[in-house]
Amino acid sequence: MRTALRTTLATLALVGTTAACVVSAGAAASAATPVAPSAGSACVAVKTIPSVFGGMTVRLVNSAHSGASAKLLNDRGGVVATVDQSRPTDLADGLKITGVLGARPVFGQRSEGGPTPWRSTAFPALSADCTLSGKLVRTLRLDSRTTVQTFKVSVGHYQARLFRDGRLVRFLDAHGRSGAALYGTRTLVLNPDGTTVTWTGSETAPAPRLGRYKLANGATVKLVRHNGVYGAQLTTGHGTFPVAWAKGRPVVLQDDVTLVVLNADGTLSGHILGRSVQKAPVYLGA
Repeated sequence: MRTALRTTLATLALVGTTAACVVSAGAAASAATPVAPSAGSACVAVKTIPSVFGGMTVRLVNSAHSGASAKLLNDRGGVVATVDQSRPTDLADGLKITGVLGARPVFGQRSEGGPTPWRSTAFPALSADCTLSGKLVRTLRLDSRTTVQTFKVSVGHYQARLFRDGRLVRFLDAHGRSGAALYGTRTLVLNPDGTTVTWTGSETAPAPRLGRYKLANGATVKLVRHNGVYGAQLTTGHGTFPVAWAKGRPVVLQDDVTLVVLNADGTLSGHILGRSVQKAPVYLGA
């Protein structure tokens, strides 16, 4: 039986910003408990509609991580034009997106300019845990190129958006359990109380070898894979936690000092609270 965990408040100064993380026994237990992944766990919805130009189609993609995008495709599937968060309006090709980073983006298309009305189509909806619904409460700059916005939905439910060079690159939802994101060498954990922990440079390569990995504090993580889905099992001085599965999005395993994020591609990222120097998990063997 796992020893009851004490509550720890760790304040970390990281890349010019301070991120506080409160880890409680309940939070650690819920973070380690496996969850049956849902079909929409990747936070992406797609549908294809006819184009106003004969013989063409439009592929609509609604992603919590990058906003809405639409591609005009010819009869061979080749991309003729694209609108997305970088360029939400293309008047020359008669394409536009209203609310490209909003909860309910709308695609507009027309075959002629001037007073020609736009034909509107709603993007496919995302599940509630993939849809931004909170109120902005904080914006933090993590480094010269990366910022994170934190939103409060309700008590025990926060969301966050990670921006790189002004572009949305990741979405996090923490409702009763921590959410996480990996982008490049950056790992970000959002806790259900709205606090965040972020670090860089302590992750494995994608699709690492299955087996056991050692963390900087001696804790171990067992990486497994079943039906194409990666799972991880954390063992610390408090005992062995259940396997957590990462289908479509990262999962967080943690105790009072150890944080491990497993990405959907098998990448493991580890962080030891209170340590100034972090190290990537080291492979021990099968």
